Amino acid sequence: MGSCRGYNIIVFGAAINVFLWCRFIPVDNWNNSSITKLNMYFDKLYKALLVILPFHVLVSVFFDYKIWISGFWIYKEILVIALLWILIHELYKLKKMPKFDILDFMIFGYFGYLLLISLVNFTWLKPIIYGWRYDFEFLLMFLVSRHWGFLLKDKLSSYIRLFLLSWWAAIIIWLLVRFVFGETILVNFWFSPKLSSWSFDQGVPIYHWIEWANVRRFQWIFDWPNQAAFFLIVYSWVLFHYLRNKKDFQFYLYSALAVIWWLVFLTYSRSSLLGIIAWLWLVFLLNLKTIVKKYKIQSISVLILMILLWGAFYVRYGWVMDNIILRAWSSKWHIERMIIWFKQFSSKPLGQGLASSWPWYRITHDTKWVDEKNFIPESWYVQQLVEWWIIGFFLFVWIMYLMTIKIYFLSKPIFFSFIAILFMNLLLHTFEASYISLMLFMLLGLFLRKKENPTLSL
Repeated sequence: MGSCRGYNIIVFGAAINVFLWCRFIPVDNWNNSSITKLNMYFDKLYKALLVILPFHVLVSVFFDYKIWISGFWIYKEILVIALLWILIHELYKLKKMPKFDILDFMIFGYFGYLLLISLVNFTWLKPIIYGWRYDFEFLLMFLVSRHWGFLLKDKLSSYIRLFLLSWWAAIIIWLLVRFVFGETILVNFWFSPKLSSWSFDQGVPIYHWIEWANVRRFQWIFDWPNQAAFFLIVYSWVLFHYLRNKKDFQFYLYSALAVIWWLVFLTYSRSSLLGIIAWLWLVFLLNLKTIVKKYKIQSISVLILMILLWGAFYVRYGWVMDNIILRAWSSKWHIERMIIWFKQFSSKPLGQGLASSWPWYRITHDTKWVDEKNFIPESWYVQQLVEWWIIGFFLFVWIMYLMTIKIYFLSKPIFFSFIAILFMNLLLHTFEASYISLMLFMLLGLFLRKKENPTLSL
């Protein structure tokens, strides 16, 4: 968003702050108290990132269009780099080497391959700087979350609880915006009143809607309904993981889940529907006996609720069902882009490098005379093929596979959530929502770290 000049000012100012901070802390004279102080900084920065991410779009739009601080959204990247720097310093100071496994090495290989392909294609510096934010920033955050156990101040459960509370507060705010104040109140925070017209040079619209059906899509205080569905799917399963064994909270748990899945429904996101179908089949196939023995009543209740919701939806919108769900024009649009991008992949099979496709293609290339269908693939996996060829695609898929297998043995609810998100990426580049991707992979890193460090416990 905003001008490159404003972005450069923010980056330069942040660099000066980091330099001064590093310069005036005497490294050679650090003692145990200074290490403890750095631990405190790490802990506070990590918690701050968890708390602020659900309000990222709201904060970024306000600072960009109200206060005119262009590029304020880069605060996330500054926090990620600061966390990485503290982690590396403490490892070096304590002469401690992390215990890397195949997953870590695969991520390192993916990083190296991305840079290699970009250099082979003579990619200039700007696309590399911008491209890392979408292609591997979330994986970098995963590594930081996974290997910071010795810097943890509190139990893992405290960070999960902080995430659930802060993001639930954001959900409550959206409910007030949608059903009490109305989305037009977002104009006061410099959201755009132009519906369904988001672009890099305009503010985020107060909501998107489905043409020819007169239906408002729930997008929350995010920038797109699919992003809202992305987050809600993750949140629902983390909430279920955290409260499923707390008998005193069962009523609140299922009430909250009912609200969350109602909100997912209101996004009218077909990619989320694909993800939900995927995890439903997995739940049914992998846990049939457990469902029948332990969760029979809950399962029947959920099934009845889904039938009632579907019935109410059909009564209300049956006459425009095709426009809401099938959306033939949109499906044709997606298929057309898939074909175009497979042709691009076959024409340049060695890969095109960082920022060679959406979303940073707009900033790093002149798109004045280029149809957006030629740089927006509408699938994260197709995007991987075009940018990184088969090797990069294989590395990414293998990384996701290893994460999925590892999380399966630690948390079934998080496993099903992650499966749903991976299926969503078949139709969308879901991970482009960096503020949600960071949150997701921070949580994955924490959960996977628990297995390696017995001091972390839920």
